[in-house]
Parts: sequence; C-alpha cells; structure tokens
Amino acid sequence: MKLLEIIIIMCTVMWYIIDRIKPLWEGWKYGKYVTTGVAAVLATVLCVGYKLDIIYAFGIEAGPGTIGIAVTVLLLMGGSSAVAELIARIKGRTE
Repeated sequence: MKLLEIIIIMCTVMWYIIDRIKPLWEGWKYGKYVTTGVAAVLATVLCVGYKLDIIYAFGIEAGPGTIGIAVTVLLLMGGSSAVAELIARIKGRTE
C-alpha cells in the first residue's frame, strides 16, 4: 500500500509544480499542449526515477515493470490535471 500512497503524493507534487509554472505559457495559443508536454516529462521523470508501478502497487505480478511504469506515467499525466481541476474548484476558480 505504501507504493500507492507514494503515487498519489507524486501526483499532487506534479500538480503543484505545473500549477506554479503554468503562468509562463498560459496565454499561448497552444498552452494546453505545453501543459500536457510538461506533465508527460514530469511524470516520466518521477516514474522512472522512483520506479513507480501502479500495477505492482495493487499486488499484480505482471511481466516486466516497464508496462506498469508506462501505465503509471499515463495515470500521473491525467491525474495531475484532475487534481488541479479539483483544487481550482475548491478555491472557487473556474478555468
């Protein structure tokens, strides 16, 4: 269960980092794509660096960890956006 908690914490850390640097490109024509790219890079660095594997975190032994890491990267990319939207709504901002 510890690995799952770390993945959730990393998702929150990603949201925080992206939220703080997002004003740099927010007004650009393709700003959403820049956000997606930054999320992809950060998720990849975090997952590979910390060997975060969501499949292994749920106790499923499934082949090489590369697949689990790739799934975790996709989860963090989408999850950081979801966390950002949730926190923005809590703060009362709508984007």
